[in-house]
Amino acid sequence: MIPPRRILTVIAVLLLLLAAGFMAQPQYRIFLVGDSTMADKPLIDNPEHGWGQMFPLFLSKNVTVFNHAKNGRSTRSFLMEGRWDAVLNALRPGDVVMIQFGHNDAKKEDTARFADAGTDYRNNLLRFVRDARSRGAVPILLTPVNRRKYDSSGRFIDQHAGYPDAVREVARSGNVPLIDLHAASLRLFTELGPERSKQYFLTSVPRGMYRTLPNGKDDNTHFTRYGAVRIASLVAEQFRSLPVPAAQEVTVQGMPVLPAEGISVGLDLYYNNEWRTVRDTVKERYHYTWDDTTNSGFSRLAEIIDRAGGDPDTLQSAPTDSLLRRFSVYIIVDPDTPKETALPNYVTPEQADAVERWVRGGGVLVLMGNDKGNAEFEHFNILAERFGIRFNEDMHQDVVNNRYDSGAVRQFPPHPLFTGVPYAFIKQFCSLTLQPPAREVLRARGAVVIAEAAVGSGRVLAVGDPWLYNEYLDNRRLPAGYENALAAEGFVRWLAFTARKVR
Repeated sequence: MIPPRRILTVIAVLLLLLAAGFMAQPQYRIFLVGDSTMADKPLIDNPEHGWGQMFPLFLSKNVTVFNHAKNGRSTRSFLMEGRWDAVLNALRPGDVVMIQFGHNDAKKEDTARFADAGTDYRNNLLRFVRDARSRGAVPILLTPVNRRKYDSSGRFIDQHAGYPDAVREVARSGNVPLIDLHAASLRLFTELGPERSKQYFLTSVPRGMYRTLPNGKDDNTHFTRYGAVRIASLVAEQFRSLPVPAAQEVTVQGMPVLPAEGISVGLDLYYNNEWRTVRDTVKERYHYTWDDTTNSGFSRLAEIIDRAGGDPDTLQSAPTDSLLRRFSVYIIVDPDTPKETALPNYVTPEQADAVERWVRGGGVLVLMGNDKGNAEFEHFNILAERFGIRFNEDMHQDVVNNRYDSGAVRQFPPHPLFTGVPYAFIKQFCSLTLQPPAREVLRARGAVVIAEAAVGSGRVLAVGDPWLYNEYLDNRRLPAGYENALAAEGFVRWLAFTARKVR
């Protein structure tokens, strides 16, 4: 007879395995292959977006999107440049590959890109399908999205000739899943008409709004963020009905709410002014910058801001009244010491005056320090103390090697920053000392790590660590369960709710 204790042990193990089975969520990967209408675009002060850039808005967190689409590419040039080989080498069985070309294939004058619809274009699509299937991946063909063009009577003009039909024919003959983006966008732009359709394209960007486009742009091919989101919604709508397992991960239908629309988030690159040599004498900024994709960068936070509708921007000089006027939010992170920059830029009383005026007028200031030895404190506090906050030159929650539990925070106050966050991670932070109008937001192991202050019409948020950088947002090092990414989303929602719109 089996002892009762052993029976109970077996039952407990089975229950744990069953629970794990229910809890484990399948992970899906989608690869995007195409041209500029699909491609990711630089985020800094840039109104242009590809629909693939916004596609993750419509998908659950069980899906990772790898956007290999590139500006100006056709089926021919994408193959010739080795870009397709790079995708193939990354594919695993079960991956989805979405393929959308046509805009540049039609350019007869460009021999490096031209691919005739009925011959080379068709054959290239067949190759994409054949190659993807050889790796166990699932190819999905998309007809090219329409450009914006109307005749004098307001009737929409289709400019894609035989390319959409070529895609449909390959899909039909090869039993390939099809997203007919050409037909869907044709219906949309026909319904909208000449005026209402402008908001989807760069032609709607006014002069002077973006430094990258000071004169605006007469562009009826490339999308604004709003346009990219709308086109991505057309793709998601058709994708969810396809017989592909990842299609069940479409979680948003229609147009999602973009809470940070009109919010410009300026990141300081004056007090934090670190450079590294990448090859020979070529140098690049790094360390808490929007476009730094390494562990120490803020690129993941920039994506979250962008997909919420906000505009990541930078300030590369000392803050002044006129420069701050273009921002809803101004973030200063980890000001330099001589160890990091040969000639650091220190906060001066005059600069602090300008920032204080801006905050009192309605600006949202975010100050992120660092632990002792890794940030400048004396001059940084000239600014912070204007708002009742002092960054202390100390260090709390030291994490040695992989002892991540030493940096765990499991209890949160009822604050928008932490909505839905079960527990998060913050390590080696400096503590904050507060006096009115500042008040405590979060304490970890007895030390204040986050505080806020209402000043005039504006707000100040202070954190004793850069905290929301890549290494701890996408779990590059953290074990599963730490939800710093949810905290970053809460941070962006708080900015959207608190900051004033400037665009």
